Amino acid sequence: MENNIEILLVEDTPSDIRLTQEALKRSGLKYTMSVVNDGVEAMDYLHERTKGGQQLPDLILLDLNMPRKNGHEVLAEIEADSILTKIPVVLMTVSERDEDVLEALKLKMNYYLAKPVTAQKLTALVKSIYELHTEGQANDAKVDPTEQAHVHYVLAGNPHTSPMVLTKLAEDSEPRIRAKVAEHPETPGEVLLRLAEDASAEVRLGVSENQNASPAVLERLAKDPSEDVRLGLASNPRIPSDILAILMEDENMFVSSNAKKTLSELSTRSA
Repeated sequence: MENNIEILLVEDTPSDIRLTQEALKRSGLKYTMSVVNDGVEAMDYLHERTKGGQQLPDLILLDLNMPRKNGHEVLAEIEADSILTKIPVVLMTVSERDEDVLEALKLKMNYYLAKPVTAQKLTALVKSIYELHTEGQANDAKVDPTEQAHVHYVLAGNPHTSPMVLTKLAEDSEPRIRAKVAEHPETPGEVLLRLAEDASAEVRLGVSENQNASPAVLERLAKDPSEDVRLGLASNPRIPSDILAILMEDENMFVSSNAKKTLSELSTRSA
């Protein structure tokens, strides 16, 4: 199903608004974009649409530095709203301060895009986020596969990425993206079970490092054909003692010795 993508741009600089509009025009995407000029207008727009039962944006492009209410404040309000928090938010900023990006990531940011935006990056971003968060398709978009893979990789490691999106990313053709999904604490158990049988050892190793992997998944990985996967399990202090006991009997001396060492360290801590 191909739909019109609803975008809300929150930006107070006219030149950046024009650049974003031009980038989207060259994208081939079918979209409608509303523009508001600061955080106060953004929240008013979102609350009005919520109260009126109108369609909410599929994506919010949010500037960081704005008058009256900045991007961090908007992110905090969106995160605190049970309805609005479902909308993916992309932070757009020229800030090179790591603390600005990290603070946004703690709040609600799904992706970070440095200004000035380009058609290539923005197209890959909008298409990826739209298709991952909805059942719609953006087939007309001219997307650079490398850019799209980068977006998928970042989303797979973002703490705000939903289980639904992680489930879709678990089907990605790139092992490094599936490995990120395998490590994500919000990845559903049935998806982890499937990834534990992935053709890529990198992905299976990612599952072994997931703090929410079930005992059944870990027991399966303890018998994995890849020595790297079994060694990763044997060296992980979060692995249950009964799984480590299985690994202590491993035919690979490095796996067995690491399992013994890890189990010994756990026994010492609990003593």
